[in-house]
Formats: sequence, C-alpha cells, structure tokens
Amino acid sequence: MRKKNLHTLFFGTAAAMMLFAACTKKGDGFLDKTDTGTINEEKTFADSALTMQFLNGIYRNLSYTYFLDNGLFGGGLWSFSDATDDSEIRWGGAVAQTAQAYNSSTFSGVAEFARMRNDHWNTPYTNIRRVNIFLGNVDKGPLSEARKQLAKAEARFLRAYYYFHLVRTHGGVPLIGDKLYTLTDDFTQPRASFEECVAYVVKEMEEAAAVLPTEQLGGEYGRPTKGAALAVKAKMLLLAASPLFNGGNLGQTAEQKKVLGYESASNDRWKLAADAFKAVMNLNMYELIEDNVTRPGNGFYSTFIQRKNKEHVFQIMQGNNRFMENMLLPSTRGGQTYSFPTQQLVDAFPMANGKRIADASSGYNAARPYEGRDPRFYLSILYNGAPWLLSTNNRKDPVWLYLLAPQDGLNTNSNSTRTGYLWRKMMDENAGGSYGVTPTRCLTPIRYAEILLDYAEALNEHSGPVADVYTAVEAIRRRAGLNPYQLPAGLTKETMRDAIRNERRVELAFEEGHRFFDLLRWKTFDQAGAGDMFGMRITKNGDNFTYERFAFEKRTFSSPQMYFMPVPQSEINKMPELVQNPGW
Repeated sequence: MRKKNLHTLFFGTAAAMMLFAACTKKGDGFLDKTDTGTINEEKTFADSALTMQFLNGIYRNLSYTYFLDNGLFGGGLWSFSDATDDSEIRWGGAVAQTAQAYNSSTFSGVAEFARMRNDHWNTPYTNIRRVNIFLGNVDKGPLSEARKQLAKAEARFLRAYYYFHLVRTHGGVPLIGDKLYTLTDDFTQPRASFEECVAYVVKEMEEAAAVLPTEQLGGEYGRPTKGAALAVKAKMLLLAASPLFNGGNLGQTAEQKKVLGYESASNDRWKLAADAFKAVMNLNMYELIEDNVTRPGNGFYSTFIQRKNKEHVFQIMQGNNRFMENMLLPSTRGGQTYSFPTQQLVDAFPMANGKRIADASSGYNAARPYEGRDPRFYLSILYNGAPWLLSTNNRKDPVWLYLLAPQDGLNTNSNSTRTGYLWRKMMDENAGGSYGVTPTRCLTPIRYAEILLDYAEALNEHSGPVADVYTAVEAIRRRAGLNPYQLPAGLTKETMRDAIRNERRVELAFEEGHRFFDLLRWKTFDQAGAGDMFGMRITKNGDNFTYERFAFEKRTFSSPQMYFMPVPQSEINKMPELVQNPGW
C-alpha cells in the first residue's frame, strides 16, 4: 500500500466518513433498519480506492476501548483508569459529572448511563455493521484476489475485536454473523450465550490468523497481523477463564446466567488460555524493548513513544500529536490535567530492589517516599519535585505539587491535582502540552508485556508457580530495571497470584483499561474499587516537605449491577426478548 493509504489509516478520509454517514445514523444499534443502498454500494465497491477507504474507516473508532467517554463520539476524555482505584478525573463538565456518578454509584437506571452505553454498545455494533457491508460487497470489486482475501481477514479481525469488547462489557450479546438487517426484516435476534460468544470470537480470530501476515511492512503497518489475531483469541480465553465468568456467574435468572458466564468453574479453561498465549510467544515476532544502560527502565519509556517497535502486538495508529501531553500535563507545562494517579497506585510500585514498600527490609522511608523506587514509578508518575520540560527556559525544572503551590499545587485551583500526583506515562519528556517535539506514537491496546503477564497468570492459575511463570514475570521486572529483578523462590499459587496482579497494575497502569477490566474479571472490584481513595497532601516548610496521606473521595461499587454495562433500553424496546443485565 502506498504511504497515502497509511495516512488514511491514521485519520480516515472525508470520502470514507461520508460513506459511513450515509450507511449509519449516529447512534445506530444492531437492530436499526437502515437502507444500506443509500451509500451507493455499486460505486463504492467498484473503485479500489473507495473500497479500501471504507475498510480503513472501520479503524477510526478503535480508540473507544481506551476511554469510557471518548471525544470522538461527542463527549470528552474519561479513561477507564479513572473508574478504578488507580486514578481520579478532574471535576467540572459533563464528562467529570458522568465519571463521578459512576464512582459514587448514583445513577438510578439505564437512562443516566447513556453516554457510556452509547459508546460501548452502539459504537461496536455500528462498526460490525460496516464490516458486514464490506464483506457483502468486496468480492464484486476490482481488488486483486490476494488483496481481497487479506482485506476480508482484516475486516473479520475488526469485527471479532469489537465483539470481544462487547462481551467483556456486557457478557453474551447478539451475534449477527454476516447479516445486514433491511427495511423488511423482523427483529428476532436474542443475546447469544456467553459460551457461544467466546466460541465465535475464538473461531473468527483463528480463521483471520490463518490468512493475515506475521508482519505488516511499510505502508501496511498498523493493520492486524497473525499475532494480533492470536492475541485477541487468547485474551478472550483469559476472560472466559477468569472468576467473574468461570463459575462466578452473577446472573439472577436462568436467562441472565446463560449470558453472563459459565455456571460451574473449570480449571481447564486456564490451560486453554495459557496455551493460546504461548502460541503468540512461539511466533518469535515480539520482544520487550529493554534498555537499562541509558537509564534504568528506559526500554519501558521508549515503547510508548515509538510508533513502531517489536513490543507492539496490535496498535491503533495516530498521526503525530501531543494529545497525551495536552490532556494530562499541568498548566505550567501547557496541559489541562484531566486525570490524577491515586496514592493506592503509587504505593503499588515497589522499591528499586524489587521489594514492596510494606516489606520492612525494602528500605522505604515514609519521610522520603519517592526515593529509591521502581524505575517505572519515575516513568509513570509526576510527583512533587519531578522534572519536566519548561517552555520558558527549555529546561527540565521541578513540577511542584505541594499544597497550594503556585499553579500546579494540590487544590490550588480547579485545574490542579486533587491527589498530589499527575500522570507522566506514555508522554514524551521532550514535549509540553503546546510546545517541544511532536511525538510520533500510537496507542497500543496489546503489547508483548501484557502477553507475558497474561500467560503467567493463566499458567499459574492452572499449574501453580512453575518455572515458566517465574520466567515470564521476571522478564518484565528485568526490563523495568529492578535490581535484583528476581522474585522470591518458593512462592505459592496464592502469593504468585498476588505478585502477578501487582506487576500487572504497575506495568499496565493507565493503558487500555487493564485495571478496570482486571478488577471486573477477577470479581474484586467491589473491594478494590470501593471505599476511600487516597492522595498525598504535601506541605512545604522552608526547604523541607512533610507528607500526609488523605482521603479525597469515598467511592461506592454496586454489585452485581456495575460488573456489567446495561443493554440500551432502546434496543430492548425494539426486541423485548433481549435480556437485561442484573440491576439495570
């Protein structure tokens, strides 16, 4: 593909968006009766460029898996992380009000959940419909037979990826296959069982993997590969093996139980997941970016600011941008400070020697809490006194977050931190929100570090802490720059589980909703996501600082309601056979 088509993959094109506007109305659900003939299918699919523009446009909404309320859909930015014990969103505006309503469990029904509901039901089904339009027409066009086969595999990957997200947010959902509902069709599509949905995603990804290349080169980079398809298959199986679905069914009726998981647990499901992740590893296409020479953990930093590297398994392409810097850095650095890490997340980062701060032998000093920590801490969190590029002098000066510090300090103004911390992760340290370099990165919903952690979790749950579990987790810790990086010998399944879960938390923080979906699938959200959320109140006394943990918010998690998103009432009104999730 020529470079101009890669540009199309980044942004979509006016032509592709016009085609989409014609084929679906804003907010279409899968049951909407839309006359697809209005897109002039004959003209679109008779032209190879328009055909590929149509396919490229289906990528446009992939970033919704990063955000609960994404600006692409008329809202603002609300990371999944802000609904967990890892971070907090800034007060102000409709998006923050929606987030705070979620965190306090104050919504009274489906209607008040509309923004999240629309993003996470309508968006995937709109794109599933687009895939079906593509699959129903691509064979009529002038693309070469080889390109058609690749394009169809690509489209099927995208469709199954959207289904994967539907299943992890809702449980079993209607599987419409290749069907396009027309003006004369009756609506007779109930929710498929959870088991049927898992089997569908697994089968679709296996068949896509059989066609997709192991590597996308040149202008094709950013399209799914064999490894990406196998990774989504494995993630689907990991979800199916996890406690929420694997014997922890929250359904209150027989119909709900069918769509919300298996009624009995099976340890064999962990084996299926472990084997699936091992298949990705055995491709030998991916590796951790490791560089502890430049500085400890520099490879961890580099993987987020490089558009292309060997750690990316599947990526969402973007043009050059300062999006992260603009949304998350403090006002002194040209940012808008939309989200703040919590003290709970900060406490999860071990010391540089690999020991947790609660370990009396770790060397942790509460009077100097930011000294000697895991290198990932310094590459993920802006803490009081952390350096960041300042435009006025082009130097990396301290960011001051102590109580009432000018501009950026705790509770100084409506734009300042509420927790005593700011985000640094995924940002280029040579950029501010409106100055410096313009990063050439992409969003990476699946990277090799996650594959290793997923594999370790599944294998430990099935077989206990065998040697391969240690190897996978210690590879993450070695790349992080911990010294020593080895885990203690003789861990039990339970203590290894705790170690893996903490590694996931610090390694994958703020990325693609990992903490959010982990707490859901582990069925621990009602403990970790509820209760007091803590920050650090730092007081300046001359040249010294004192540190005091404080509760900035008390959160509520309603179970079973909040373990699943609701089916939109508008869909149920069209077809009453659709089963609503518990509590909605």
